Amino acid sequence: MERKILICGGGTAGHVYPATAIMEYIKNYYPDSRLLFVGTSRGMEGRYITGMGIDFKAVKACGLNLKYGFFKKILHLLKFLFLLVQGFIKSTGIIVRFKPDIILGMGGYVCGPVLAAAILLRRDYAIHEQNYIPGRLNKFFSRFAKYIFTSFEETEKFFNLKKGKIIFTGDPVREVIRNLKAKKPDYKKFGLSEERFSIVAFGGSLGAEKINNAVIDLCNYFRENKEIQVLLICGSRFYNKLKSKMSYTTGDVKKNGLIFRVFPYIDEMDEIYRIADIVISRAGANTVAELIVSNIPTILIPYPGAVNNHQYYNANFLADSGKAFLILDEDLNANILTDKITELIKDNRKKHKEMKEMEIRVKKTDSAKIISRILAGDEN
Repeated sequence: MERKILICGGGTAGHVYPATAIMEYIKNYYPDSRLLFVGTSRGMEGRYITGMGIDFKAVKACGLNLKYGFFKKILHLLKFLFLLVQGFIKSTGIIVRFKPDIILGMGGYVCGPVLAAAILLRRDYAIHEQNYIPGRLNKFFSRFAKYIFTSFEETEKFFNLKKGKIIFTGDPVREVIRNLKAKKPDYKKFGLSEERFSIVAFGGSLGAEKINNAVIDLCNYFRENKEIQVLLICGSRFYNKLKSKMSYTTGDVKKNGLIFRVFPYIDEMDEIYRIADIVISRAGANTVAELIVSNIPTILIPYPGAVNNHQYYNANFLADSGKAFLILDEDLNANILTDKITELIKDNRKKHKEMKEMEIRVKKTDSAKIISRILAGDEN
């Protein structure tokens, strides 16, 4: 029996990649199902989802940011309301035409108009809360949802809802990340050496300027080190500016010194995880989920502007499990990064080995399978 499933979300990899894991599972195990993905035209989802051979529709949306001054706040509020109404009208049309049996919201501004239209049209929908602390959008729409899927067991206490409606699933991770050991690491592809300790740094799919600057300073400190190599994924918007201000070469490897490589963006994060001995990154839910699966010790710098400071709680979960160092954004600098890297590699990398061996206190789940079975109506 054909079942129509509409999935909405996007803007960043943190919303798109978990949705991808679910759609991979549905395509493999429920091939009679029809999938439609609704996202934004500006995010990465359009290119990525259509590349999977899945139908894609774009809806305009933006977030509500009230931190501006008075006049700018009024203009932003008007823009928000205009796009919300416009997105709601378009989402209503998409749902009426597609007639989904169920809708899944994976996070991002686009979920607002889509889920509002689902309520108006009395369509069943579910939401997936990827972060430890629920966002405002998900808390609002949770009241009308048929299911709420959570990445952390403890997240249930933040929803004031009846038992049974909330299902702990974990955060779906793409098959290519789950099967990291199926392929050998390819150091040469990124101009790296197999013999060195590999530090990989990134600030999410959009990049993070503060992490970029701290990593450059770190590289200047270790510039004569023969045992370390650093790969920085700086974000496309920072790439040109970053290269123009760097004092350390990003080109040819210096003889008898640090290997440092900079890339604006890399799609194949599975290849990056294979070469990484340590990851320096923000603490988005998808990144944390992938780090748990890949078992890489981490230095996490939560994004301070995240709603309800949810990245701090994501990072603290890994830090409490002994798998990560947590550095607050306001404290981030080359000195503290240098101290942490030095601690990891001294005494024949003793601390790094200890962190790698630590067990994470999280229930192992096949997240994509659990969610996909519910969406496909196969709950037996």
